[in-house]
Amino acid sequence: MKTISIFLALINSLLAGVLITFLITSVDFQISMKWWSVLRIMLALSVVVIGVLTWIGEIAPIKPDLLMISSLFLAALGPATMVWAFHRASLTGHLEYHMLIYGISLFMQGFASLFGIPQKEWNIPTS
Repeated sequence: MKTISIFLALINSLLAGVLITFLITSVDFQISMKWWSVLRIMLALSVVVIGVLTWIGEIAPIKPDLLMISSLFLAALGPATMVWAFHRASLTGHLEYHMLIYGISLFMQGFASLFGIPQKEWNIPTS
């Protein structure tokens, strides 16, 4: 599962970088509300940071709690991205398939990373 997580971390981080570049250079950045533009850029930056954490977590030990929280964040951000794509499709009439696929990829990265953490590191008391 870690291999899948690392591969998806690379892909999602690259796509988040492309998304940030598109958001900053598009006309939508100037005409949309500033808080919405900042929120989208911050979410894309968080995907990049989590991708870097995933890569570093394979090389050096990182707190498993931090990796779990970031994995759960991605597992929640993925479906939120998919719902946003469907909502936008209901408003504009066309579905943004690239955002739908990106949401699925974020969801898969989150769960692959979550299941790649050894259970002994979860700090959950066992009976």
